[in-house]
Amino acid sequence: MQRFEIIADLFCHHDVEVCFALLGDANMHWAGAMHERGIKFIYTRHEHAAVAAAAAYTRSSGKIGCASVTCGPGLTQIMTILPIAVRANIPIVIFAGEAPLSKPWYNQMIDQVPFVEACGAKYFALHDPDTIVEQINNAFRHASESWSPVVIGVPFDLQKQLHHDQQRFMPPRSLVLETGSDVICPNEISMAAEKIAVAQRPIIIAGLGVVKSRAKDDCVALAKKTGALLSTTLPAKGLFHDQPFCLGVAGGYSTEKAKTIFSKADLVLGIGARLASHSFDGGQLTPDAFVVHLDIAPQTYVQGRHAADLLIKANAKHGANALIKALERKTGWRTPKMRQATSEALVLPDDRNTPDGLLHPMAVIKQLAVTVPATCHIVNTSGHCAYYAAQMNKHPQSHYTVIREFGAIGNGTSFAIGVATAFPDRQVILIDGDGSLLMNVQELETIKRHNLNILIICLNDGAYGSEIHKLRADSAPLAGSLFGRTDFAALAEGFGISGKRLTNLAVVRDFFEEYQLSSAPTVWDVPISDLIASPVMKKAHHV
Repeated sequence: MQRFEIIADLFCHHDVEVCFALLGDANMHWAGAMHERGIKFIYTRHEHAAVAAAAAYTRSSGKIGCASVTCGPGLTQIMTILPIAVRANIPIVIFAGEAPLSKPWYNQMIDQVPFVEACGAKYFALHDPDTIVEQINNAFRHASESWSPVVIGVPFDLQKQLHHDQQRFMPPRSLVLETGSDVICPNEISMAAEKIAVAQRPIIIAGLGVVKSRAKDDCVALAKKTGALLSTTLPAKGLFHDQPFCLGVAGGYSTEKAKTIFSKADLVLGIGARLASHSFDGGQLTPDAFVVHLDIAPQTYVQGRHAADLLIKANAKHGANALIKALERKTGWRTPKMRQATSEALVLPDDRNTPDGLLHPMAVIKQLAVTVPATCHIVNTSGHCAYYAAQMNKHPQSHYTVIREFGAIGNGTSFAIGVATAFPDRQVILIDGDGSLLMNVQELETIKRHNLNILIICLNDGAYGSEIHKLRADSAPLAGSLFGRTDFAALAEGFGISGKRLTNLAVVRDFFEEYQLSSAPTVWDVPISDLIASPVMKKAHHV
């Protein structure tokens, strides 16, 4: 067998089911061997899209993602999605290949290691034929244990050589991630219990660690026993959508009414959450609260900010249960009045009027919130419009994916491709902005070719939304932020996809029913006002 076949067998042995790829000299033979072994391939039109789709596949399914690009320019094209995956703790194994070792010069030759390491990912350079099996096993193990992407580089002339070391071929299946010991320091629990016992207004902020350890019910039980309110980080949005006393997302994307309640908290218990700056609105969300961080890797300082006062090293499930046992039941601020207040805090405002008569983005989201069923999977991205899509407060976390680390736009179509691949029986709804959609518009062809069940709702303000509002706030020229309104319905039809222009919210239900019946890729062009700034933008830039 040639080595690319051995490498393909190893990927299959590590339970890779799907690979997102764009082919070139350095990965095409390996990809062919993977295909022959029954691995499903989604072939994108851009390398960035392949890795971004793998990231969303992993985030939404919980499985290690797999992507492949060729060497040199194929690798340099993924320098934006790599730090996103690193910061979002998304384990992806990327097979990139490398330029041939046997040639002193090759057109696509570049030192790939510093590019990958600069993005925070780990690079495995497989130049020694005797260690290829071991290194690939190590790459998968590192991705699993560190929850981060890895890149594997194998020179493509080495890939074509015969592999003779059959006795060391199959690795042990020992890549199950230990999500945290059930042995917890009793002093940490005791100290936390003392603080929680005297707190009058506690709030639990749950993150993806709660999702991964299936600790939702444990957090709910802890909240009931301590009288705490519930909330989540943005990545875990929707986890408590069916619970009373829930404030929704914590941080800059909280509603103004929710922020008022957050500001009165005297204790915050962050469980399985990163305690990122955005989750605390830069420290302004709970200014007077004592913060306990319960996590498998708790931190006092996060993103240059003092984030926690007391650390408990434990996974979410074990830690929550340890606290439940150590605490006495109390009401806290779980009163009928607070139940009403938290419910009202999640009601979307009835914003409809705009200076130019175009649709208000909040009015669009409010209509979608009552139209899109919980069985559909919503994908939210970055950019100005992302605030509005994050206000769909009744959608379950299991059917909602958001990846916005690194602040990069242009990922929406790729993320939707990954989610639709992970859940082929779900209808996937992508809510994105026009600037973001145009960055990787070629992936509409990928969606069409693979017949992915995706509805793209483009909130089209004819501009880069964040930039236009910031420039207006500074009374600066708007050149470079205004582009005019692309006809996305016509553009979609050019790719062979159904396209509709939505200018009246009264037709949303009809349009959606038509999409549901067809289950075919569809694009809605929704012209919204470029004069409406989100509350986050207003606060940050005094718009």
